[in-house]
Amino acid sequence: MFELKVLRRYEVSTKLKLTVYTLSFVVGLSAFTLLEVSYGADLYEVISKLLIKPLTSYSDFQVTIRYAIPIGIMSLGLILPYRSGIYSIGAEGQMAVGVIFAAWTAYSLIDLESPYSIVVALLAGTFGGLLWGLIPGLLKGLLNVNEVLITLMLNFTAYSLTDYLIYGPWRSPKAYGFPLTEPIPKSFMMPSYDGIHLTNLIIFVLLTVVMNTVIKKTVLGYQIRAYGLNPTAAYSAGISFLKVALLCLAISGALAGLAGSLQLIAVHGRLGPKSWSVTEGLGYTAIVSAWLARLEPWAVLPSALLLGALVNGGLTIKAVLGQPEGIVSIMNGIILLSIISAEFFINYRLVIKVGR
Repeated sequence: MFELKVLRRYEVSTKLKLTVYTLSFVVGLSAFTLLEVSYGADLYEVISKLLIKPLTSYSDFQVTIRYAIPIGIMSLGLILPYRSGIYSIGAEGQMAVGVIFAAWTAYSLIDLESPYSIVVALLAGTFGGLLWGLIPGLLKGLLNVNEVLITLMLNFTAYSLTDYLIYGPWRSPKAYGFPLTEPIPKSFMMPSYDGIHLTNLIIFVLLTVVMNTVIKKTVLGYQIRAYGLNPTAAYSAGISFLKVALLCLAISGALAGLAGSLQLIAVHGRLGPKSWSVTEGLGYTAIVSAWLARLEPWAVLPSALLLGALVNGGLTIKAVLGQPEGIVSIMNGIILLSIISAEFFINYRLVIKVGR
């Protein structure tokens, strides 16, 4: 006789959580590695290019940091709605709209040689992301529309808007037929130091401090946590769901717009189609980073660094080993599924009985 029972865990130690999450991440990474090997890649070469080299080689580490910063900033924004029980997947579209607003500002104020030009572009991009985040916030708060569907559709709307601009009014006549915009003015470009954008890194760390304070020590943070733990009790206590939904999704969108603006003015310098896209799919990777960090702001720092290394390594594998175009997306999906599965084993335990 075989009997399987699923029993609820009422007390979960930090050690158990850390162990389960570590194992789930290793399982997800191992599954992806095996997938690569099935394509004919060498096991050691996959591990080396995917995880070791992006963290140990200085030139590769520079690229890892470049990816980690926007991933981390968007992860911080996603923590707010996720903690409130709102599952937004719209960071990618909000990032794209932030890029558009920042680029429009740079092109419109091309003669501005002020030291504040970079600040103006960043504020414009942040505002663009905020506006894009308000749309699902209003629909969720007023009509309880499914935020997953809305944010997903808005991502594709943002893609289409970007395509319209780069194939249409913003297309550069000097791009030799390629759908690229003119480079943004040099006065709007952010300098780097030895290949690393220190200003972006400082912004990321400061935002981590701010987000931790907001969640742990403010009234808004308490209201967000209340809705995430027990929506009925939070509503009965008089906490406005409209307020929570609007603020969570607006702030999340603002940070995604800021991340896109930083990518534009520090890294890419112009808009282009998918192959040259400023967003690079990092909005989806930020979802994995936020859950890997257990929705804790301080934990976003290492999780973003790790995901930045994996994105860097995944792109290297695609280029050097000739892997499929969507290999990074496949990797993100496998790791995310592993992390979500970990939630089950944290909250429940399996009891197996074998008898005669």
